[in-house]
Amino acid sequence: MNRNIREEIEKALCSISTFRILGEMAKNPSKAYTKYLLCKNTFLNFRDVSNALKKLIEIGWIEEIYLDDIKLYKLNLNNFKVKVLIKFLREINYI
Repeated sequence: MNRNIREEIEKALCSISTFRILGEMAKNPSKAYTKYLLCKNTFLNFRDVSNALKKLIEIGWIEEIYLDDIKLYKLNLNNFKVKVLIKFLREINYI
């Protein structure tokens, strides 16, 4: 396995915070979320959500969208690995 791909996958799935956020967003992949909504729906605190989003944006799995003065977060559906993850989560009935 390519070392860069391995590091990317580990960064995305290494913590409960990143996994919960990806799982929540995978339920409705075209939806954009605020940090507040992700905190509420994942039962994570603001710091954990912020840190997880930073990692996921860094590797290109989540896009940051600016709507006026509001930051929204959305799955990057142009990323093949994100599409595969969504399919996997559906097949195992996680979402």
